[in-house]
Amino acid sequence: MNKLAPQRITIPGIYEMDAETYHNDPCETPSLSAGMVNELLKAPKLCQFNSRRLNPNWEEPDGQEKFSIGTVAHVIFLEPELFSQKVVVLNFDDWRKNEAKAAREAAAMAGKTAILAKNMEKIEAARDAFMANEFTRAAFSNGKTEMAMFWKHPLWGFWCRARPDFLADSGRHMNDYKSTASADPERFGKHAFDMGYHRRAAWYLEGATILLGKRPEHYWFANQEPKAPYLTSIVELDEAALEAGQYENTMAGEIFEQCLRTGDWYGYRHKEDRTRDLAFRVGLPNWAYMQIDTRN
Repeated sequence: MNKLAPQRITIPGIYEMDAETYHNDPCETPSLSAGMVNELLKAPKLCQFNSRRLNPNWEEPDGQEKFSIGTVAHVIFLEPELFSQKVVVLNFDDWRKNEAKAAREAAAMAGKTAILAKNMEKIEAARDAFMANEFTRAAFSNGKTEMAMFWKHPLWGFWCRARPDFLADSGRHMNDYKSTASADPERFGKHAFDMGYHRRAAWYLEGATILLGKRPEHYWFANQEPKAPYLTSIVELDEAALEAGQYENTMAGEIFEQCLRTGDWYGYRHKEDRTRDLAFRVGLPNWAYMQIDTRN
């Protein structure tokens, strides 16, 4: 693994890199990430508009919520050595007073996330619960967090990138930590589809395979509920889900190549004809017809 990243990525590899640099897309030409794949499959214009690299007028979204228990949990779980650089703990009862709001805004201006001391105690309790699970503790041992991966797309040659939460030194597994309302494994399949996790896992596994020369045996989602008793589960998607994700990633890659080549970052278009805008003809969902039939 490479350590320090150059100012501009020109050689595929795994680099040590801060989140800001990574999200600014340091490749020599625009690169594609898993998050961008989700937007491309909806409408390429969304991808272009939300990209710091592709949109010359990109701005931080107005009203973006800077306070996040999930964000702080991510830091204390995966980057504890950077806690003081990324987080400010404030002793207020809540965020309603002007003094508290001002302190939170000051933290945001400094590039940090503010959190109330009482919530910090909850995060520490959640970490204790997380590490009390023998499997999760082992899964996050003997590896590196937040390394940036860059590779060339095997079909179209443009740059691709990913930043796994955890990559084992052996290369045998990768982890993705998620703070979620429900860590119930029985509900994860639907949640994974809704969030595009099948595409994400397939994307990260492809990048690791290209860079490491072998495919990691596991891509684990470490899910944890943010409320006591902070239930945790480790879940991985089966091969059918990963194949579906790879299929959609390939589709998105074709769209990305087309948009880069033509400069046409379009909105909603027919999947059968992405070259021009056309009217859509749609019907009602099947359940609607069933509901109408019951009215007779």
